[in-house]
Amino acid sequence: MKKNIYILLFAFLLDIFLIKGSESITKRINKNSFQDVKDVKYLLSKNISELKVNNKDIEKIIDSLKRFDKKNSPKKTIVNGKIKYTYRKLPNEPQKTIEEIERLIKNPKKTKKYEVFIKKGLLTLLSNEIKILIKDLPETSPSGQWIHKDKTLIINKKILKEGTIKFAYLLSHEMIHIAQSCKGGTFDSYPNLLGLELKKPKSYYYKYLDNDIYKDLKKENIVLEIEAYANQANIAQTLNAFEYFCLKYN
Repeated sequence: MKKNIYILLFAFLLDIFLIKGSESITKRINKNSFQDVKDVKYLLSKNISELKVNNKDIEKIIDSLKRFDKKNSPKKTIVNGKIKYTYRKLPNEPQKTIEEIERLIKNPKKTKKYEVFIKKGLLTLLSNEIKILIKDLPETSPSGQWIHKDKTLIINKKILKEGTIKFAYLLSHEMIHIAQSCKGGTFDSYPNLLGLELKKPKSYYYKYLDNDIYKDLKKENIVLEIEAYANQANIAQTLNAFEYFCLKYN
């Protein structure tokens, strides 16, 4: 019998901060190691909707991201003689072909350099008295937001569900915005362009701004966002830019 091959797309709905009822807690305990349970309980203590990040939280955040990496990774199973592929489709991501899924199963993306960046980035921000809040926000809210007047970085907890690499890109994006503030004078200054290179025409990056959260942006803010989107994947450059613009006089 010829095997039928199909792709099942799904989204993980695990909530990192809010647990409703003891039944949910029991399910998590059964599925995780003792250390995982300790980390989850720490993040979920008192049903918090906001976590003010400190140095002790960083490893827990990275562990949470690694668990989501595992949950999100493509999987191949055989059910009743049929091959089933499952993976988490990220927002605005094109549907993967079976060949692409097979390649990811055989050669999963390595995340170590992104974990190192996240740890170094968060430590650098905290050591410079940047307040970092991971908040339970509506799905329509931005994934991250730098509020320069308050020296505060707000991260929407939904980005944690997308795993290590996406979180690293988000952190890189926001660190570019913080460096833009430093270019303007100090951490709490209005951001200025850093002058980072755009690898593609400016019009290419407008697709990232096709969202209601950007609809009221002024022209000077749009170019700041484009610079951040164009360079967020270059995490080594982000650290160098932050050091150059924010720490050169320290």
